[in-house]
Amino acid sequence: MGNHMVIGVDLGGTHLRTALVDLSGNLLERRKTTTDIALGVTQTAQKLVDECRAQMETARELGGTVTGIGLGVAGKVDRKRGWVIFSPHLPAMRDYPLGPEVEARLRVPVWVENDANVFGIGESWVGAGRGIPNWVGLTLGTGVGGCLFLEGRLWNGDELGFAAEIGHLIVHPEGPPCACGLRGCLETHASASALMEFVRNAAIRGELTSGPLYELWKDGKLKAGGIYQCSRAGEPLAQKAFARMGWALGLALANLFTVLGIRTAIIGGGVSAGWDQFIGPLHSSLAEHSSMLVVADARIQPSALGDDAALLGAGRLALQRQGVETAR
Repeated sequence: MGNHMVIGVDLGGTHLRTALVDLSGNLLERRKTTTDIALGVTQTAQKLVDECRAQMETARELGGTVTGIGLGVAGKVDRKRGWVIFSPHLPAMRDYPLGPEVEARLRVPVWVENDANVFGIGESWVGAGRGIPNWVGLTLGTGVGGCLFLEGRLWNGDELGFAAEIGHLIVHPEGPPCACGLRGCLETHASASALMEFVRNAAIRGELTSGPLYELWKDGKLKAGGIYQCSRAGEPLAQKAFARMGWALGLALANLFTVLGIRTAIIGGGVSAGWDQFIGPLHSSLAEHSSMLVVADARIQPSALGDDAALLGAGRLALQRQGVETAR
């Protein structure tokens, strides 16, 4: 195992997850807690520092030392300064020096990257993207994130703090309002938030009046996982929500494949657990909206690493920035 370890962090709108990562891409310890951004940015930053301190203590118990921290954050980031510029799901962190603050308090180098990008780094390292030079990644969670790998390298565009923000690709200009301030983004159709909003609106309009899905909404227990279970059980409104998700994903991927001349997509994030409910509509939509690509040649793959992808990618980021050679 050696003594060289890093911490991978995935800071999202709902959960804060950390992991201790070694040179071989093994997760030695995982921790998970709620983000609680509503309590304020100071509280969230303190929680992040506390979680990392706990991982550093674990490293010491294992006979190792943490030499760096990779921090994946949902939203637009300044990679060079380690600042969070804007996050639709972490609004209190606008123009916030998260990386420098954590680094100063823990006295360990910290590198900040978009959370979907670290998902991609993880999948490219030891997951479904390994050995594939060109692919687009999507993370379906509270929102929708995206990443792009071209010729084996993560694409960062003109270093504007954002690239491959596929969740904010507009698929329906007159569609629902998005947290980014626009309307009809992919995120408003293909995220956990979108699924719940779809059901809530239907219930308010009186289109959902009974059954398990209605009870979840009425009792304030509506979550994406519950909608998925109802869809599998044959609840029409839940199935309609996932069909809309698949339609939007297929449309977005058709456009991306056409523009980029690529054919592979890797989809992860918590909501991708509903794969069996949206993959059929996704393929149908991809075929409907593709004119250049032979759809049979398209490769739509699930994440091989699940929730671990972003943690491994954040750890890999810290290793790369230190110039450390990894075992694979």
